[in-house]
Amino acid sequence: MSILDSELADTLTEALNAFDIPQACIITRQEVSGPPWDPTLTPVDYAAMGWRDTYSAAEHLDSTVLVQDVKAYIIASSTVIVPTVTDKITITGKTYTVVNVSADPARACWVCQCRA
Repeated sequence: MSILDSELADTLTEALNAFDIPQACIITRQEVSGPPWDPTLTPVDYAAMGWRDTYSAAEHLDSTVLVQDVKAYIIASSTVIVPTVTDKITITGKTYTVVNVSADPARACWVCQCRA
């Protein structure tokens, strides 16, 4: 266990909340049910808190980050799921598709590369 695993993550979350940075957002995931030969996809919404940010010019030099891509930071303790590729994130009224997910070093936030 690392010092970053729990205590620092809690401190970072408290600091973000103190400055009213996080906003309500929704993570929508397609859940599969029914038999394998006739599956049913149902969109399921999960509440979360987070914010949207932009990529720097240097990050756009990487061919995997497109000009229209945005970063969505999701506070890990604010949701019961870990965002995954193909989930949709709705934040400030705009919906994006998750194309990449990583965690910050403290594991306080999920950093999602999102595409409109």
